[in-house]
Amino acid sequence: MQNMKKTIFVTAMCVALVAMMSARAAEKAENPSLGVSEKVSAIDAYVRSVEKNISSSQRKELMLSPGELKNVTNENWTKIHTYSDGADLKRMKLYPTAGSQRTEEFYYRGGKPVFVFLEANGAGKENHDQNATGDKYYFADGKLIAATAADGKSIDVNSAEAKKMSEKLQKESEAFRAAVK
Repeated sequence: MQNMKKTIFVTAMCVALVAMMSARAAEKAENPSLGVSEKVSAIDAYVRSVEKNISSSQRKELMLSPGELKNVTNENWTKIHTYSDGADLKRMKLYPTAGSQRTEEFYYRGGKPVFVFLEANGAGKENHDQNATGDKYYFADGKLIAATAADGKSIDVNSAEAKKMSEKLQKESEAFRAAVK
């Protein structure tokens, strides 16, 4: 019995430590005195911490009717998985109709998207694959701060195309969150 209490205590301490580290990484990403690369590193650390704790998150699934989100996206999504820590949404993944493998993953901090991953072949995976290739979009304070294409090349965040994609992802995020409430 004593060993079981110790095990429970140690497990609880580890979970608390990881949660604290996750919060610190996310706070660092919002720090205005940091450069873009430091913010991107902090966001990457936050995404890893969310994924590390995904099994302890509350997962919900919403099945979508065909064309349900056509007012904000040209993709035909069939379902959304959300992962929350209490009332705090941490991650959302959208799945396509049959015949497509494309997925979109949104990571949130404080109700705002901080990272969006667009993966061409993500439909067969529930968890984020660190080795997967796809477009990556990093946000801080509601603004796109960095983006990387699937081929690993940096995307100019000041280009018209990046600004358009940033607006699209922000609108999608709002609509998708409203759909799952």
